[in-house]
Amino acid sequence: MGILNWGFRANVKVHQSSKAYDLPLKSNKEDSISFTDFVRKEIPTLDESKKLWLHPLLFNGALQTLYYTSVDSIAKFPVYYGRETFEYKDQGTCSLDWAIPKPESKEEFKKLHDETLPEDSPKLHPRTRFFSEQELAERKKHGQDVGSEKPIAVVLHGLCGGSHEPLIRNFVETINSHVNGWDVLVVNNRGCCRTKITSAKLFNALSTDDVKDVLHELKKRYPSRPIYAVGFSFGACILANFLGDPNHSEEDHNLIRAAALIGCPWDLVDSCYHLQQSYSGNYLFNPALTTYLQKLVKNNYKTLSSFSPDVFTDDLYREFMKPKTTVEFDNVYTCHSAGFSNAMDYYREASPVRRIGNIKTPTLILNSTDDPTISVRLPKLEVLENPYLAMIETDLGGHLSYAKRSGDFWSVELVEEFFTKFDKVVA
Repeated sequence: MGILNWGFRANVKVHQSSKAYDLPLKSNKEDSISFTDFVRKEIPTLDESKKLWLHPLLFNGALQTLYYTSVDSIAKFPVYYGRETFEYKDQGTCSLDWAIPKPESKEEFKKLHDETLPEDSPKLHPRTRFFSEQELAERKKHGQDVGSEKPIAVVLHGLCGGSHEPLIRNFVETINSHVNGWDVLVVNNRGCCRTKITSAKLFNALSTDDVKDVLHELKKRYPSRPIYAVGFSFGACILANFLGDPNHSEEDHNLIRAAALIGCPWDLVDSCYHLQQSYSGNYLFNPALTTYLQKLVKNNYKTLSSFSPDVFTDDLYREFMKPKTTVEFDNVYTCHSAGFSNAMDYYREASPVRRIGNIKTPTLILNSTDDPTISVRLPKLEVLENPYLAMIETDLGGHLSYAKRSGDFWSVELVEEFFTKFDKVVA
């Protein structure tokens, strides 16, 4: 995006297939609406005839992205979480952060935080505590809430993120203020958001089995509750790969009722080059991402090396402290822990554009062509061939941000409206 395109009023384009995918209506199950018509008629936030007005001082993608990375989400979006540790089938672990109501007493919340924090646990982010054993027993009870149709919104975070991210906290706050009865669950990947690593496996773009394990557990606990899923950035990459997995069973396809992919890096090879070609990407965002990844390994090196001494060696560890780019890090660690010989092989195989044609879940996609961190060559032709997809393209918004004058994020409004309208209209 050139300097002549800078501004604060974005153009919005909707790309959808002309093929019909019909959705039954709750008002009359014998009647239906195509997914194309649903997106264009039931989501007033989307209006191609109008400009999208964003923050006037954040007039290009780099500034939008810098705002997103610097906003104090803890103060601006004061949401609370209860945490449980979830074990995958391979004995790896993630943290499930459930949005919980604001406590009546901050002192009581702190007391519960101190009582439930495991001795070996890192310090949690503010307004987050572990559930008590009694609370966990209730949540882990399989088959509970039979017949309940209270929706669950599952959130997959970005590469360096977790439930503390501003976009995620804004999403939780927006859901809680606009609708009653929804649960929001953030899946914090292995090692992320102060989650301890308990196996040799790092999370990567092909960690679709991790997503599947969590979703199947939710279905066992709450068999009648619809699940909606949103992925942000790298989380969108993992979610897209999950949705498009060609080996899915019919049960797997039915786990998620509708999905949203925000700032998805569709082509990881192209995203790698794109990140290094702009000043902000090369000198700001790439080093910041790499530093986070280095910290993740450094904090968990003893565990990683004990489970996989061939990959996490002392020699590689010394080398790993040198990289200043994500591709260098991925070439040292991620590709090998994921079973690839080098980073580019991993990027090619893990790019969700390879699986976009297999997605059979109604999915809303949002990408900005001024994104400084991921590829802006969007898979529009592939979208036009798949009636389950709706791609929203903008020319301002940066990576994930879409910050408005208020400091809130337009992308959150879009996803919240898509999910709640889908749940209200579609049978």
